[in-house]
Amino acid sequence: MSKYAQVFSIGWSSGFVYRLNFLMWRVRNVVQFLTIYLLWAAILRHNPSPAGYSASELLTYILLASLIRAVVFSSRSLEVQADIGQGNLNHYLIKPISYFGYWFSRDMADKLLNLGFAVVEFGLLFFFLKPPLVLPPSAFYAFAFGGALILATLLYFFFSLIVSATVFWIPEGSGWPQRFLIFVLMDFFAGGMFPLDMLPAPLYQFALKLPFAYMLSVPLQIYLGRLSLTATVAGLIIMFGWLFALMFLAHFAFRRGLRVYGAFGH
Repeated sequence: MSKYAQVFSIGWSSGFVYRLNFLMWRVRNVVQFLTIYLLWAAILRHNPSPAGYSASELLTYILLASLIRAVVFSSRSLEVQADIGQGNLNHYLIKPISYFGYWFSRDMADKLLNLGFAVVEFGLLFFFLKPPLVLPPSAFYAFAFGGALILATLLYFFFSLIVSATVFWIPEGSGWPQRFLIFVLMDFFAGGMFPLDMLPAPLYQFALKLPFAYMLSVPLQIYLGRLSLTATVAGLIIMFGWLFALMFLAHFAFRRGLRVYGAFGH
């Protein structure tokens, strides 16, 4: 077994060590989904077609957004900021392993674990709520949606590493103040609570210039078939562009950060 496969296995097993923490994380996701779903269900009773969305399209968006957020936005790589802030990064710098590869393997184990539980949870919610769902309009959109999800997962991983790298220069609180602020903004501009095209046109166009929309909103627009074939391909190309940009920025930030790394705490 390769060293990264072993890291994946360890990451999978560690998910069951702190059972209460994991359970509360899952409960939080379900409560968050129910809050947003019931809010939009109430809105739809008074406005059955907000921003040109049918009730089935909007509720499908909300359901899938919660499911995707539970996977794409779940991440063990947030622990990188603690490694830097507490000096634990030392342990990895002297080992024959890629630091990014290590956390990517841990991240994938965590995402797979969350996906398994999320599918069961939302399957039960679907059974009880019976929301009217829609399917992708064609096989092309289904495959494009799958590809967009993979790209969204990678986008979030490298963006998370960039945010964690800020601890090299702002070590206070091991990076939690800046992470909280940045990720609140990210969640809004990703379209986690509503489709981004419901925003005023100038704000929507601004959101499309950020990488966050491509982590959630754009993949869901592809799934619903609300983008043309040309716009879908263009969206995927932009996602590839953001992926290479974030990969470069993450490696650049860590190379620069290591120059000022003081290993505080060790």
